[in-house]
Amino acid sequence: MEDLAVMAGPLGPVLLLLGIAVLFVSLWCLLYTEISFRGFRKLEKGTPPGSPGLKDLTDYQGRNPGLLFLREIFQENPREREDFRMLAAFFADRAFRRVTHRVRFIRLAAVIAPLLGLTGTVLGMVTVFRDLSGSQAPDPALLASGIWQALITTVMGLCIAVPASFFHWHLSGRLRDFRAEVLGYSLRIRLSLTAVSGGETEHD
Repeated sequence: MEDLAVMAGPLGPVLLLLGIAVLFVSLWCLLYTEISFRGFRKLEKGTPPGSPGLKDLTDYQGRNPGLLFLREIFQENPREREDFRMLAAFFADRAFRRVTHRVRFIRLAAVIAPLLGLTGTVLGMVTVFRDLSGSQAPDPALLASGIWQALITTVMGLCIAVPASFFHWHLSGRLRDFRAEVLGYSLRIRLSLTAVSGGETEHD
Protein backbone atom coordinates (compact mmCIF):
# COMPACT_ATOMS: atom_id res chain seq x y z
CA MET A 1 0.00 0.00 0.00
CA GLU A 2 2.87 2.36 0.82
CA ASP A 3 4.57 1.45 -2.47
CA LEU A 4 1.38 2.30 -4.35
CA ALA A 5 1.17 5.66 -2.60
CA VAL A 6 4.76 6.41 -3.54
CA MET A 7 4.25 5.36 -7.17
CA ALA A 8 1.05 7.40 -7.49
CA GLY A 9 2.90 10.58 -6.59
CA PRO A 10 1.45 13.73 -5.02
CA LEU A 11 -1.89 13.41 -6.82
CA GLY A 12 -2.44 9.84 -5.64
CA PRO A 13 -3.83 10.79 -2.21
CA VAL A 14 -6.00 13.48 -3.82
CA LEU A 15 -7.55 10.94 -6.18
CA LEU A 16 -8.00 8.46 -3.36
CA LEU A 17 -9.85 11.02 -1.22
CA LEU A 18 -11.93 12.07 -4.22
CA GLY A 19 -12.91 8.44 -4.87
CA ILE A 20 -13.95 7.94 -1.24
CA ALA A 21 -15.97 11.17 -1.32
CA VAL A 22 -17.74 10.13 -4.54
CA LEU A 23 -18.61 6.73 -3.08
CA PHE A 24 -19.94 8.23 0.16
CA VAL A 25 -21.97 10.97 -1.57
CA SER A 26 -23.37 8.54 -4.14
CA LEU A 27 -24.54 6.09 -1.49
CA TRP A 28 -26.06 8.94 0.52
CA CYS A 29 -27.96 10.21 -2.53
CA LEU A 30 -29.21 6.72 -3.38
CA LEU A 31 -30.55 6.16 0.14
CA TYR A 32 -31.96 9.67 0.43
CA THR A 33 -33.84 9.57 -2.86
CA GLU A 34 -35.10 6.03 -2.29
CA ILE A 35 -36.45 6.77 1.18
CA SER A 36 -37.89 10.14 0.12
CA PHE A 37 -39.54 8.74 -3.00
CA ARG A 38 -41.15 5.93 -1.03
CA GLY A 39 -42.41 8.36 1.61
CA PHE A 40 -43.92 10.63 -1.01
CA ARG A 41 -45.59 7.79 -2.90
CA LYS A 42 -47.04 6.53 0.35
CA LEU A 43 -48.65 9.94 0.90
CA GLU A 44 -49.72 10.17 -2.73
CA LYS A 45 -51.49 6.80 -2.70
CA GLY A 46 -53.02 7.20 0.74
CA THR A 47 -54.11 10.84 0.46
CA PRO A 48 -55.94 11.87 -2.70
CA PRO A 49 -55.89 15.51 -3.86
CA GLY A 50 -58.42 17.63 -1.96
CA SER A 51 -58.26 15.44 1.14
CA PRO A 52 -58.36 17.33 4.45
CA GLY A 53 -55.33 15.32 5.58
CA LEU A 54 -53.12 17.25 3.18
CA LYS A 55 -53.47 20.35 5.34
CA ASP A 56 -51.23 18.64 7.91
CA LEU A 57 -48.33 19.28 5.54
CA THR A 58 -48.23 22.92 6.60
CA ASP A 59 -46.57 21.75 9.85
CA TYR A 60 -44.17 19.33 8.18
CA GLN A 61 -40.59 19.70 9.50
CA GLY A 62 -38.90 16.71 7.88
CA ARG A 63 -36.43 16.54 4.98
CA ASN A 64 -38.46 14.80 2.29
CA PRO A 65 -38.13 17.15 -0.71
CA GLY A 66 -41.52 16.19 -2.10
CA LEU A 67 -43.31 16.97 1.15
CA LEU A 68 -41.29 20.15 1.62
CA PHE A 69 -42.43 21.28 -1.81
CA LEU A 70 -46.08 20.58 -1.00
CA ARG A 71 -45.74 22.45 2.30
CA GLU A 72 -44.47 25.55 0.53
CA ILE A 73 -47.22 25.38 -2.08
CA PHE A 74 -49.87 25.05 0.63
CA GLN A 75 -48.49 28.02 2.52
CA GLU A 76 -48.40 30.27 -0.56
CA ASN A 77 -51.59 28.89 -2.14
CA PRO A 78 -51.21 30.67 -5.51
CA ARG A 79 -54.46 31.29 -7.36
CA GLU A 80 -53.32 32.26 -10.84
CA ARG A 81 -51.93 29.57 -13.13
CA GLU A 82 -48.81 31.54 -14.05
CA ASP A 83 -48.09 32.31 -10.41
CA PHE A 84 -48.46 28.63 -9.61
CA ARG A 85 -46.00 27.62 -12.33
CA MET A 86 -43.36 30.14 -11.26
CA LEU A 87 -43.69 29.30 -7.58
CA ALA A 88 -43.70 25.56 -8.34
CA ALA A 89 -40.41 25.83 -10.23
CA PHE A 90 -38.86 27.93 -7.46
CA PHE A 91 -40.04 25.71 -4.61
CA ALA A 92 -39.01 22.54 -6.44
CA ASP A 93 -35.47 23.86 -6.88
CA ARG A 94 -35.31 24.86 -3.23
CA ALA A 95 -36.81 21.62 -1.91
CA PHE A 96 -34.48 19.41 -3.95
CA ARG A 97 -31.39 21.56 -3.40
CA ARG A 98 -30.10 19.29 -0.65
CA VAL A 99 -29.63 16.39 -3.07
CA THR A 100 -29.08 18.23 -6.36
CA HIS A 101 -25.93 19.88 -5.00
CA ARG A 102 -24.51 16.47 -4.17
CA VAL A 103 -25.43 15.09 -7.59
CA ARG A 104 -23.60 18.02 -9.16
CA PHE A 105 -20.55 17.17 -7.07
CA ILE A 106 -20.65 13.63 -8.48
CA ARG A 107 -20.79 15.05 -11.99
CA LEU A 108 -17.87 17.38 -11.20
CA ALA A 109 -15.84 14.47 -9.85
CA ALA A 110 -16.54 12.45 -13.01
CA VAL A 111 -15.14 15.31 -15.09
CA ILE A 112 -12.06 16.27 -13.07
CA ALA A 113 -10.93 12.78 -11.98
CA PRO A 114 -9.51 11.83 -15.42
CA LEU A 115 -7.91 15.26 -15.69
CA LEU A 116 -6.22 14.84 -12.32
CA GLY A 117 -5.11 11.38 -13.35
CA LEU A 118 -3.68 12.70 -16.60
CA THR A 119 -1.90 15.47 -14.71
CA GLY A 120 -0.33 12.91 -12.40
CA THR A 121 0.76 10.86 -15.40
CA VAL A 122 2.37 13.87 -17.09
CA LEU A 123 4.20 14.78 -13.88
CA GLY A 124 5.36 11.19 -13.56
CA MET A 125 6.61 11.12 -17.13
CA VAL A 126 8.47 14.37 -16.61
CA THR A 127 10.18 12.85 -13.57
CA VAL A 128 11.04 9.66 -15.49
CA PHE A 129 12.63 11.46 -18.43
CA ARG A 130 14.45 13.84 -16.13
CA ASP A 131 16.04 10.90 -14.32
CA LEU A 132 16.85 9.15 -17.60
CA SER A 133 18.46 12.25 -19.04
CA GLY A 134 20.97 12.28 -16.19
CA SER A 135 22.12 8.71 -16.81
CA GLN A 136 24.71 7.91 -19.45
CA ALA A 137 23.28 4.49 -20.33
CA PRO A 138 19.45 4.51 -19.99
CA ASP A 139 18.04 1.19 -18.89
CA PRO A 140 14.91 0.11 -20.87
CA ALA A 141 13.63 -1.74 -17.83
CA LEU A 142 13.93 1.41 -15.76
CA LEU A 143 12.07 3.36 -18.43
CA ALA A 144 9.26 0.80 -18.56
CA SER A 145 9.00 0.79 -14.77
CA GLY A 146 8.82 4.58 -14.68
CA ILE A 147 6.10 4.70 -17.33
CA TRP A 148 4.12 2.05 -15.45
CA GLN A 149 4.32 4.09 -12.28
CA ALA A 150 3.32 7.27 -14.09
CA LEU A 151 0.20 5.65 -15.58
CA ILE A 152 -1.19 4.63 -12.19
CA THR A 153 -2.86 8.01 -11.65
CA THR A 154 -4.60 7.76 -15.02
CA VAL A 155 -6.00 4.38 -14.03
CA MET A 156 -7.11 5.81 -10.69
CA GLY A 157 -8.82 8.73 -12.40
CA LEU A 158 -10.72 6.44 -14.78
CA CYS A 159 -11.72 4.14 -11.91
CA ILE A 160 -13.36 7.16 -10.28
CA ALA A 161 -14.84 8.73 -13.41
CA VAL A 162 -16.65 5.65 -14.73
CA PRO A 163 -18.67 4.82 -11.57
CA ALA A 164 -19.25 8.54 -10.92
CA SER A 165 -20.71 8.97 -14.41
CA PHE A 166 -23.01 6.01 -13.84
CA PHE A 167 -24.16 7.32 -10.44
CA HIS A 168 -24.77 10.77 -11.93
CA TRP A 169 -26.85 9.32 -14.78
CA HIS A 170 -28.89 7.12 -12.43
CA LEU A 171 -29.48 9.79 -9.80
CA SER A 172 -30.33 12.48 -12.36
CA GLY A 173 -32.99 10.23 -13.85
CA ARG A 174 -34.39 9.37 -10.45
CA LEU A 175 -34.56 13.02 -9.43
CA ARG A 176 -36.19 13.94 -12.73
CA ASP A 177 -38.89 11.31 -12.17
CA PHE A 178 -39.32 12.40 -8.55
CA ARG A 179 -39.74 16.06 -9.48
CA ALA A 180 -42.19 15.20 -12.27
CA GLU A 181 -44.33 13.15 -9.91
CA VAL A 182 -44.27 15.86 -7.24
CA LEU A 183 -45.20 18.57 -9.74
CA GLY A 184 -47.96 16.42 -11.20
CA TYR A 185 -49.42 15.71 -7.78
CA SER A 186 -49.27 19.40 -6.84
CA LEU A 187 -51.09 20.28 -10.06
CA ARG A 188 -53.84 17.81 -9.23
CA ILE A 189 -54.10 19.40 -5.78
CA ARG A 190 -54.41 22.84 -7.35
CA LEU A 191 -57.13 21.66 -9.74
CA SER A 192 -59.07 20.02 -6.91
CA LEU A 193 -58.82 23.13 -4.73
CA THR A 194 -59.87 25.32 -7.64
CA ALA A 195 -62.87 23.10 -8.27
CA VAL A 196 -63.85 23.21 -4.59
CA SER A 197 -63.49 26.99 -4.36
CA GLY A 198 -65.40 27.40 -7.61
CA GLY A 199 -68.19 25.20 -6.33
CA GLU A 200 -68.39 27.17 -3.10
CA THR A 201 -68.56 30.42 -5.06
CA GLU A 202 -71.40 29.14 -7.21
CA HIS A 203 -73.19 27.89 -4.09
CA ASP A 204 -72.89 31.28 -2.45
